[in-house]
Amino acid sequence: MTRTHDTPPDRDNGLSALDGGQDRLNALYQTELMDSEPEERFDRLTRLVSATLSVPVALVSLVDTKRQFFKSTFGLPEPWKTDRETPLTHSFCQHVVARATPLVVEDSTLDPLVCDNLAIPDLNVRAYLGIPLLDQDGHVLGSLCAIDAQPHKWTKREQEILADFAKLVEEQISLRERVAKLAQFDEQRLLIQGELAHRIKNIFSVISSLLLVSSRTETDLDGFVRSVTGRIQALSRANDFIIDSRPDGSGVARGLAGLMEALLTPFKRDERQVIVSCPNISVGEKSAAALALVVHELGTNAAKYGALSTVDGYIHLECDNLGDTLRITWREIGGPPIAHSPSRKGFGTRMVARTVEAQLMGKITRDFASDGLVVGLEIPLSVIER
Repeated sequence: MTRTHDTPPDRDNGLSALDGGQDRLNALYQTELMDSEPEERFDRLTRLVSATLSVPVALVSLVDTKRQFFKSTFGLPEPWKTDRETPLTHSFCQHVVARATPLVVEDSTLDPLVCDNLAIPDLNVRAYLGIPLLDQDGHVLGSLCAIDAQPHKWTKREQEILADFAKLVEEQISLRERVAKLAQFDEQRLLIQGELAHRIKNIFSVISSLLLVSSRTETDLDGFVRSVTGRIQALSRANDFIIDSRPDGSGVARGLAGLMEALLTPFKRDERQVIVSCPNISVGEKSAAALALVVHELGTNAAKYGALSTVDGYIHLECDNLGDTLRITWREIGGPPIAHSPSRKGFGTRMVARTVEAQLMGKITRDFASDGLVVGLEIPLSVIER
């Protein structure tokens, strides 16, 4: 039987004494017992209650503001056995929940609390003994009850036995919740392991590519080591930035500006050497790695040949949101004068162009002005966030 109740129902003003507050309802539905399928661990207990107390019917009943749902039934007649629920017009268990104490009814037709309850004619409930079922925080979830079709004088010993069975039901509820949490934890662990394996695979792939192309372009061992080390460190800083990001924005600056600051900090001798002006735009994992390589190459070249190679030179990195496009402007100021544009493009320049065009789906321009290099990037915002 498929049901659709996944969240607590709206409070019914006429049943405020029953529901005990929204906290109780939340606790009830957080158990995920309402409308769940039958389970042998509970059915075994209701069978034992019936056999031990010599009664025809035993129920594990969970009560909200409009109905009672039977997690387990033994001896219940049709159609209630199949439906596994009744409205509160047919509920003695609601009084157990409302009072948060056991309910002892020896002859329901003579008891003023329940003598008008429709469970008497429809379910043949003549005698009733119910014990509250509590969660670990003390919320009353429902009742474990024994039902007789004849008047029944419940002895103290019978009440004690049913109370012991109720403790067993509570333990099963608690165990069920712990098992569900462990299953959820295990699922999260598998997802994390898969993500970690994916990242490690990507890291090795990128590093292998960097080693291959750098070996083809660097002519001496020292230059090879420096270039590869610098590029790997840039990727590491981008990865640290991604891992350290928090949804609530806590900690250091997040978003595009935070990433740029993290990538350019190694190139600064003082705060005046790098000025970053960027809006608060979120950066995804793939675009962060690509931007790391681009900014690292620009910074390395500026430190070798451009504005960062002089005492008074500095970099102004500016980002502008143009609707569906992000424009990044890298401007070098105060560096050595540029007499003419370079005639040869090195590996770093080619790598930056390929990264911008192939990975970031953007465009790149370079202007070797006499007073400093200006690099312009235009990248779709949808790519930046992925």
